[in-house]
Amino acid sequence: MMNASAVADVERGVIHARIEIHAPPDAVFRALTDPRELAAWWGSADTYQTSDWRVDLRPGGRWSAAARRRNEERLTTVRGEYRVVDPPRVLEYTWEPSWEDFQQTLVRIELEATGAGTRMTVTHSGFGARAEGCRMHGEGWKLVLEWLAGHVSVAEAAS
Repeated sequence: MMNASAVADVERGVIHARIEIHAPPDAVFRALTDPRELAAWWGSADTYQTSDWRVDLRPGGRWSAAARRRNEERLTTVRGEYRVVDPPRVLEYTWEPSWEDFQQTLVRIELEATGAGTRMTVTHSGFGARAEGCRMHGEGWKLVLEWLAGHVSVAEAAS
């Protein structure tokens, strides 16, 4: 697994992120869409933990999750709607976090099979002039991709 890269283009309000994962695209897609798997890898003890994932995996279907930051009682939520569900190649959904008053952005994930596994490319767009939100989410995507790659790679090695 290579390190994740995530670049926040605050001028355009878009994040471009990428990682190579040592697992096939179907395993990566499943980890991105199965509520049990999402709860297992999205977060860490030293940052925040996610829970209560709800997934209606179809175009027009809604999704949501709760999150709690380390050392905080308050729960935050994030939700959205699936726009494109094309396993195991493309997943596109809106992203509406409570900590940004549910302002909507768009996440597009593309998975491409490689000789070593999967190249995952994320484009998170729609931040407009919200430079700080774009920057913050860019940093977040780097962590998220590394958590995902670690989870899927370990699961593949065990099977």
